Amino acid sequence: MRHLYTIFLLLATLSVSAQKILSFKEVLNNATEISITDSILINYFSLEKTSLDKTTGQNFFLIIHRVDNNSLKETEYFSAGKITSHKDFDILLLCSENSNATGSSNDGAKLPIDRSSVKELFFVLLDKEGNYKNNYLAAMDYEIINYLQKTTLRKISSWIYKDLRIVQHIEAKPKPNDLIVTSSVDQETRTRKFSMEYHINDYGVFVAYPNGAIATYPHHYKSN
Repeated sequence: MRHLYTIFLLLATLSVSAQKILSFKEVLNNATEISITDSILINYFSLEKTSLDKTTGQNFFLIIHRVDNNSLKETEYFSAGKITSHKDFDILLLCSENSNATGSSNDGAKLPIDRSSVKELFFVLLDKEGNYKNNYLAAMDYEIINYLQKTTLRKISSWIYKDLRIVQHIEAKPKPNDLIVTSSVDQETRTRKFSMEYHINDYGVFVAYPNGAIATYPHHYKSN
């Protein structure tokens, strides 16, 4: 009995250890430093990523997204580096990826209706003790293809400068009208482009500067 009890205690200890939720500070300490000599452009695919366990990732993104835990179960999580050059705070780069497909049955066969892929990269602002302060969506690669093969796209990238000034670029194709069926050759789409400048204030908040905003009017094109 004593041996069985010892084995049970060991397994319980290993289980608790395996489920340990890492803190922001622990992940920050193991992240790779991103050096900025003048500026650097960050999109979702521009940085090498390190996988995070689901328990830790879900805990972080419950704080970042403030959504229920069920919506995060099918998501993969990564760290993508850190920026610690500021004297008052650090920036931890955290990523999430979620892809899924939904469909319906037709004579026993499952037909795809919607396919989606959402990839996000956040700047997570921490004080020097590792406490969470704020976050900013620095990069995104978002795509949804519906049952008519119409696509909704949104791409975000950010230039970050040595003084930690940030210029965010957004490119988006609006959600198409599902009631209008046109060929891919004749279908007309619209792409909107927009840029906004952000600064981090003394309270650790990413503040938009309207005077730095650059709007590009929607332009029309026809696919070839």
